[in-house]
Amino acid sequence: MEEVQIAQPEQPVKVSAESLGISQGLEYDGDLDFDLGNLMAAERGSIDQERFKSEPDTACREVATQITQSLIARLFQLPSEAIPEGRIAQLPEPTTQLPRAKPLPKPREPTKWEVFAQRKGITKRKRGKEVWDEEAGDYKRRFGYKRAGDESELPIIEAAASDQVGEDPFAALKQEKRERVKAQRQRQVANVKASSKDRGGPVALPPTLKLAAALPAHGKGKPSKRQEIQDDIKAASKQAGVSTASMGKFDERLPGERPGERNIGQKGKAVGPVAAAPGQEGKKALGLVDHILRERADDIVDMDKAVRRVEAERHHQLPGAGHEDSSEDEGKAKGKKGKGKRGAKHTSSKGQRFAAIKRGSGGKQKGGAMKAHKGAVGKASRPGAKAGGKGKGRK
Repeated sequence: MEEVQIAQPEQPVKVSAESLGISQGLEYDGDLDFDLGNLMAAERGSIDQERFKSEPDTACREVATQITQSLIARLFQLPSEAIPEGRIAQLPEPTTQLPRAKPLPKPREPTKWEVFAQRKGITKRKRGKEVWDEEAGDYKRRFGYKRAGDESELPIIEAAASDQVGEDPFAALKQEKRERVKAQRQRQVANVKASSKDRGGPVALPPTLKLAAALPAHGKGKPSKRQEIQDDIKAASKQAGVSTASMGKFDERLPGERPGERNIGQKGKAVGPVAAAPGQEGKKALGLVDHILRERADDIVDMDKAVRRVEAERHHQLPGAGHEDSSEDEGKAKGKKGKGKRGAKHTSSKGQRFAAIKRGSGGKQKGGAMKAHKGAVGKASRPGAKAGGKGKGRK
């Protein structure tokens, strides 16, 4: 069998897409703005309106394909490096500031110590992790295991004047430590719950903190709070019940499940998408303006109504104005004689009401004017009243 020798090239062969017969596609022939950090390309120039009106789908597809091809060509021009999965390129920093789809998260609720330190002006100082232990004659940790000045490692404890006879000082130190640890756990749980409520979400403690809070006072053994485990099981069962296609509406009720237990409560205010439906943004703006105007309705004055009120008061202050109004109203009442029905309500004219106000109070007191006005309207609304002329009615 003959051996075939293959000649090795002196220089590496550069293979291109054209040499392999691969078509790269047509790039967009126009002025494009590239933002490689956001993988975005935009055409800010004019378009062929006639073509887009005649063949909108075909024109949009061709233009989008060409712009995408131009963007991909720019990406392959970036410096890249080889990795086992292929080649990767580092994208530059984005140049276009895009809006967020959702609002910014709220800041964390400060703990009680942070609030106290801010009120008292206490600043945090950076201290070393190790301190000098005079008893051991060496540097030890400031806190934690084998710390400096650990009371549990003291061989002798001096008796104080307040110590009771027969009391074990070492047992008292251990009891104080248990109480400090228990109080610290309670404060930590309260801080986590306050932070969860401020964000509007459910109060969910970390698993390690939940276990530590449920352990007995000595910190060992089995959790003592079985109620929390039962609550977790009920919450998981409820979540599984509403996780079907009908959200538990058409599923069979399990034994022991109460009616209405699968009802989903009202959630928080949902934030709409950025690209809303046509006209939706205008409706939201009008609703906001209407809400603001309703809140400030007391500060807004109806100028037309105020001018009519001033003109009416000025008219009734002239001499003989009340007589003219009463004679005019009496003539109108006579012209409508005999048209009323039993039990029907007749309303007086605007001039008659203002005349009654002037005669009753003289325009000085608001309460008297309203009382006279109501009396005049009440008399005029009855058939045969004298305020509106001689109407026909039953006695």
